[in-house]
Amino acid sequence: MVTDQLCTILRQEPAAPDTYTLWLRPSEPVSVLPGQFLNLAIPGVTLRRPISVTDVQDGVLRLTYRVAGKGTALLSRYPGDTIHAILPLGNGFSLPEANRTVLIIGGGIGCAPLYGLVRAAVERNCRVTVVFGFREPKQALFWEELQKLPVRAHYCYDSEGETVATILRQKHLESLPFYACGPLAMLKAVDKVMRTDGWYSLECRMGCGFGACMGCSVELKSGMRRICKDGPVFSREEILWANLR
Repeated sequence: MVTDQLCTILRQEPAAPDTYTLWLRPSEPVSVLPGQFLNLAIPGVTLRRPISVTDVQDGVLRLTYRVAGKGTALLSRYPGDTIHAILPLGNGFSLPEANRTVLIIGGGIGCAPLYGLVRAAVERNCRVTVVFGFREPKQALFWEELQKLPVRAHYCYDSEGETVATILRQKHLESLPFYACGPLAMLKAVDKVMRTDGWYSLECRMGCGFGACMGCSVELKSGMRRICKDGPVFSREEILWANLR
C-alpha cells in the first residue's frame, strides 16, 4: 500500500564523491521490495525527487543517491530532522527462489537498488555473483558490505579499461539468470552478452512518480508502459532497446 509518511532522518553521510547515504525511519511500518523507490518532498523544489531504496533493516530505510541537480544538492545539505516521503513506489524485482544461482549486475548509482537484492538472495541461500562497474575506484559503492557476505564480487572501472560486459565474458557468466540496473549504455552492452532470462531496472526522468503524468511512458513489446508505475523493473523479453533514450 502506497502511503505519504513523515519520516525521521536518523543520519546522513558521504558514501563517495557527490554521493550520499541517508537513513530514514517511516512513521508507520512499510514493506519495500528491492527495486522499489520513494518520492521525497525536498524543501526548495516543487516536484518530489524519486530515490531508490538501497535496503531495509529493522524498519529503517537506507537510501543511496548521487547529487545530480538542485533537488539532490538540497537534500545533501538538508538540515531538518524529518522529511515527507511517498512510498513504496514502482514494481521491484521478483526475488529469486531459494538455493538458486543468480547474477546481479550494476553500474554507477544504478548499484544502489541492488544491494538489498543481494542481501535478499543471500538470505534465501542463493549462490550470488555480483558484478559492479564504476568510472573510477573512488566512486565504488558497497565494497566493504559485500566482503562481509558470502558472495563472489567483481568490481571494474572505466578508468582501468574494464567494463561490466568485459567482466561478464572473462568470468564466463553469460549463462546465469541475472538482475541488472545502471546506465542505458551499460544495460545495452549487458544485453548483448547475456544468453539467459533476466530483469532490468530502467532509469528515467520522472514527473509524478506514480503513473499519473505519463511522462515516463515508453513503448515495450506489450505496449506503452510507464516506467514509474509499471516498472522500473521489466523482464528482458519485454524490452525494445531502440525505444529507450
